[in-house]
Amino acid sequence: MKHRFSLSEILMVIAAAALSIALLLILWAWTREVERDREFDSLRRAMEEVVEKGGERSLFMMAGINPDDISYKDYGLDLYEEGRGSWTLSESEARNIAHYENNKNKVVQILASSELSESGQGSGIVITSDGYIVTNLHVLESASEVNVNFYDGTTRRASLVGSDKLTDLAVIKAEGAQNLEYMDLGFSSSIPVGSSVIAIGNPYGYAWSLTSGLVSGTDRMVYAQNGNAIPNMIQTDALINPGNSGGPLIDTNGNMIGIVSSIYSTSGSAEGISFALPAATARDVADEIIKNGSISRGWMDILSVQLNPQIVSYLSLPFDEGILISQVVPAGRSDRAGLRGGNERAQYGQSVIYLGGDIIVGIGDREIGDYTDFFSALFSTKRGDKVDVTVYRGGEYIRIRDVELVEQTEENVRWILR
Repeated sequence: MKHRFSLSEILMVIAAAALSIALLLILWAWTREVERDREFDSLRRAMEEVVEKGGERSLFMMAGINPDDISYKDYGLDLYEEGRGSWTLSESEARNIAHYENNKNKVVQILASSELSESGQGSGIVITSDGYIVTNLHVLESASEVNVNFYDGTTRRASLVGSDKLTDLAVIKAEGAQNLEYMDLGFSSSIPVGSSVIAIGNPYGYAWSLTSGLVSGTDRMVYAQNGNAIPNMIQTDALINPGNSGGPLIDTNGNMIGIVSSIYSTSGSAEGISFALPAATARDVADEIIKNGSISRGWMDILSVQLNPQIVSYLSLPFDEGILISQVVPAGRSDRAGLRGGNERAQYGQSVIYLGGDIIVGIGDREIGDYTDFFSALFSTKRGDKVDVTVYRGGEYIRIRDVELVEQTEENVRWILR
């Protein structure tokens, strides 16, 4: 008699078949996954070997892509810099690292101390192989002892060679130094606003720190607390703090373009504006200090005031810029050359000036509109130099020849009224 399957038996057979199929599918999928993992591991090992031998560039080349044609569209930067096989560093990062490595041995930490004050510290730049170092004068203050720390860990005593109060620059000499790496102060070129720069120094004692920023302005006139004015300063937004003073400001080509000099802020720290003395100016000052032990700078022995709208209106002048000579030093060099002061007494704020004198509108071939022009025109002169001065007198322009200059001092700089 033929066996007839019950419904429950049929369902059990179907279930067993379905389970078997499912197990087979799972086994097949697992086998495929294992195979894919093996293929992936094999491919990964092969790619690692390719990268190890030829860098990431070789992977693009294998795919038929020229990596030199790849760029960041927003900035136009090559994906790979200087033939390197990796994009781990950006162009600016690699450049900053290179400039730091090339210059760190040429930057020193200066520790200045005296019996009356605590130790001060700042930065300096080695400018000769035998140990001449340029720094800011305010770093030294009235120090009786100066020590210089070098990047290699050595320390040397240093002595003051000479200084220039106007530029706040000083030259010291490290004792017994020989065969030092040094920076070239010979670079002289205009640098456009927006250019990237780095500064190396010792802010708050954190030695050989690097900071970066942009050139925010050029040809700035910076006035010191003593009334001195320094023309042609470089303005930067690099984070400059106490201790950076005297360190180098370096451009993207690795040239030292300036010496970090001052901070303009309410607290004296980096939220303000920073300035650097141009390298060419520092070179001229340092050379003269090394040669003569001091620096001479020319000045005119006059008492002067910069024109303002009130003076221009009162005198009915046909121009609105220039330097009014209030008085000349009797029998002085400007007086003997023929420059004239005023004779009409007038109150000028808390001071008294004299109207009616010559108005300086030119020195040499340079037009003089304000004290920035005036300081700049005399900045590179020396005592005893002679300059031609163009003045406005009695409705006409007159050129006074061969006005001999006196020595610029803190006292006669105070003769100007702003």
